[in-house]
Amino acid sequence: MFDDGSLDEADRWVDDWQGRIEERIARAQALAARFNELTWIAHTGGGLVEVAVDSSGAIVSLHLDEEVRRHSARWIAEQVIEAVGAARADLARQNASLLTELTAGFER
Repeated sequence: MFDDGSLDEADRWVDDWQGRIEERIARAQALAARFNELTWIAHTGGGLVEVAVDSSGAIVSLHLDEEVRRHSARWIAEQVIEAVGAARADLARQNASLLTELTAGFER
């Protein structure tokens, strides 16, 4: 049914396929490690409000410039919420970019 040449060719194909999968796994692990170390920072209110989020979107820092005291509590709250949204949007864009990088050529 199969000759030795066909079996050798099938073995090479399987080995090549396995090698590509192992390479993708290693690349995915490296990208995940890099991604998990990053923070995304956004500024609003003319730079008076700075928010940083981690790779899960959690707020890891909030900085309010002393000049925010000139503004109402409502304005400050709106700026914080806007900055959080902007930082998380950057996170989502970067996540999509890394996912595209990771899956590039996966159809092969």
